[in-house]
Amino acid sequence: MQDATAPEPVPKTGAIHPLIEAARGAQKEFRLRRRARRVQLAAWAGLAVLTLAPAIGVLAFPEQVVAAVPGSIGLYGWMGREVNIYGLEIRKVDLQHLIVDGRKVIAIKGELTNVSSTERKIPWLRFGLRSKDNAEVYHWTLDTEVRPLRPGESTSFVTRLASPPDAARNLEIRFARADEVGSDNGP
Repeated sequence: MQDATAPEPVPKTGAIHPLIEAARGAQKEFRLRRRARRVQLAAWAGLAVLTLAPAIGVLAFPEQVVAAVPGSIGLYGWMGREVNIYGLEIRKVDLQHLIVDGRKVIAIKGELTNVSSTERKIPWLRFGLRSKDNAEVYHWTLDTEVRPLRPGESTSFVTRLASPPDAARNLEIRFARADEVGSDNGP
């Protein structure tokens, strides 16, 4: 009978060498497989980043995307996101109907505010009068001639129109596109 506490017999020197080599080979193969798995996971992660990066960029930087690709503003509208590429907001608009020397006059006052974190130049403003069925019946532009606004800074604007069209029911104010600058005429 063998004693349970007795050490196991040591194999002869010639028999241990193949076991050590087999263990080293198994460790080497394990490391190679682990490295191959890491490389494969890194490749999949890289592919996922390359695939998702444009979508993340589109969501994270809408102003820059719309500035580069103006047609993309429709995509943001479809997603329910308003994109302000100007970094400016038109606020506190007040429309007054006046009679001056027997003529109808509309006076429009408002405020422009820099809502971005950088200094912004103020583009021309475009005013449009629309009929009750939303057709534009008259428009004009205004150069505010204001120096660039610092972040958080505001300035006011005022414009008047004598003898507005009788069909005019609604007012639209927005920043003018380059091809609209200086145009003061009907639709």
